[in-house]
Amino acid sequence: MTLLDTINSPKDLKKIPLSQLPQVCDEIRSFLLHTLSQTGGHLASNLGTVEMIVALHYVFDSPKDHFIWDVGHQTYTHKILTGRKNKLHTVRQFEGMSGFPKREESKHDHYNAGHAGTSISQAIGEAVAKKISGLKTGNIISVIGDASIASGMAFEAINHGGHLKIPFLVILNDNEMSISKNVGSLSYVLTSMINTSFYKSWRQKWTSCIHRLPIVGPVFERIMLRFRSSMKSIITEHQFFEELGFRYLGPLDGHNVVKMVHMLHRLENLDQPTILHLITKKGKGYEPAEVDPIKFHGVSPFEKTTGATRQNDNGKWPLSEFVGQSLSAMAGKDKKICVITPAMGEGSGLTEFEKLFPDRFFDTGIAEQHATTFAGALANSGLKPFLCIYSTFLQRGFDQLIHDIALMNLPVKLVIDRAGIVGGDGETHHGLYDISFLSGIPNLTLLSASTAQELMQMLEFMKNFDSGPIAVRFAKMSAPKELFTEWATSTRKSNTSKTATIKSEILLTGKVAVLIAEGVMVKNALEAAEILAAKKISLEVVSLRTIKPLDLKTLRKSIANKKFVFTIENHVASGGTGFYIQNTLSKELTNKTFTAFSYPDEFIEHGGINELQHKFGLDAKSIAASIEKTIKHKLKK
Repeated sequence: MTLLDTINSPKDLKKIPLSQLPQVCDEIRSFLLHTLSQTGGHLASNLGTVEMIVALHYVFDSPKDHFIWDVGHQTYTHKILTGRKNKLHTVRQFEGMSGFPKREESKHDHYNAGHAGTSISQAIGEAVAKKISGLKTGNIISVIGDASIASGMAFEAINHGGHLKIPFLVILNDNEMSISKNVGSLSYVLTSMINTSFYKSWRQKWTSCIHRLPIVGPVFERIMLRFRSSMKSIITEHQFFEELGFRYLGPLDGHNVVKMVHMLHRLENLDQPTILHLITKKGKGYEPAEVDPIKFHGVSPFEKTTGATRQNDNGKWPLSEFVGQSLSAMAGKDKKICVITPAMGEGSGLTEFEKLFPDRFFDTGIAEQHATTFAGALANSGLKPFLCIYSTFLQRGFDQLIHDIALMNLPVKLVIDRAGIVGGDGETHHGLYDISFLSGIPNLTLLSASTAQELMQMLEFMKNFDSGPIAVRFAKMSAPKELFTEWATSTRKSNTSKTATIKSEILLTGKVAVLIAEGVMVKNALEAAEILAAKKISLEVVSLRTIKPLDLKTLRKSIANKKFVFTIENHVASGGTGFYIQNTLSKELTNKTFTAFSYPDEFIEHGGINELQHKFGLDAKSIAASIEKTIKHKLKK
């Protein structure tokens, strides 16, 4: 039996002798590696936080002490230690354990997480509530990474927290830097020393004594504070946080669990907001992940000995790769094209573009608001900016999209990846709301691509579109690589006209009913029509390539002689294409049976895309059955 076999709660962990915690960490790392090689999941980030999380649970008392996680994909060890070890093999799978903290899953998860930069704001809120309520017990610990702490929201929170001077602890998990020689032992000793109760008591009494001295007291106090800050700056080179009102400690080795335990014991009763800076390594303990942490950030099942994925791509690319390759090809001909991404260069398929055009590639970090306004300024200056962003993250730039782009009708090109259901990342990452919040913005044109071919055609069209902001949404899916070669060859032979338009298209004609499909749902619609054709039900299928403005000519032509009109979309019901079409064509739909198929207005769980489509009746067989039932029921009357 291993030590990990005996641990099913934080209380069990506390029974382990301190000297054996390194062994516990090794066993957890092996368990993570074995399980995730079979199931997939977030690997590199979780291998890098094992010791940190073990130390936190060893010292603090969850759930009385609140751990508030930023993003949260690095919390698998937290889940293992809080009674969910035997569920790890279900992580990110349909009806399985979430890959992020989730309140409904455990009392040890105080907030649902998934987006970056939120944890410090939440910690401040809890600290203020604790003070107002008069609570004397319970520590509040925010855990945030070096990328997240650079986000605007985190800076806003730090500024507010330093102003309030209310005590709580921020653990800064820094996995990008390495520990230099001048950090090690000296930093640890000094940091430990200044956090002893003796030092705190001495500092408070000495400051109080100086402050009471007449005339010279306040002056001497300021001199001492400046001397203390200057000396600490020489030693740690990190005065930034202290200037904002936080006590800064570290950096410490985030993989030395014993030293972290000693340090955290000294931080159980804080008297001011404090940041503890830990240095960790993504992929720690697994060489392939240490060498390439980006590749092993989120993994499919893989061979543990080599790191090779078990899933063959079958010669396919994700649509994001088609975006990157297409933009690279276009930028080679047009020097005005540039690309912006908020920390999603690899995920958005932009690695090649960055290599080829480093001066026209801008990774703003986790700063969606800045990225959006920045894109607007580039467009206003005569460039052709493509803002490549996930649907779920575009939500964070909503105000800037209205105020800094659409209001001035600036021709920014929005490339909205992961629109609709995204699978294992679940509620926080599904892109189910972009149609609703984009369709209400004046001046904005919204397209929807159902295939790789359409996506590349739309990108080419968007390049010279200068009538205002334009966006294309596309789902998380893949397509044969050869399609890019075919597209590149065809575009070399013909130039896309500046006045060309993107129209919706009737893909299949029918007599009784029409199904208007958006994006990836076009495939399901065509398959549903094939099923119904075998039952002698003629279904017309329209690909809704233009969501805003609607291609009214095509839609009116299609619904003119139909008794039944259906819509299907990769989006929620409220504010979606069904809602939009029904309101826009209300007169044309009089005396017709109208039904909109979409995801319900609720937060959709994580799971496989096909599984979720089936659960909510949006797969081809379910759609065909629903249409058949509706038609037969109405015709009987």
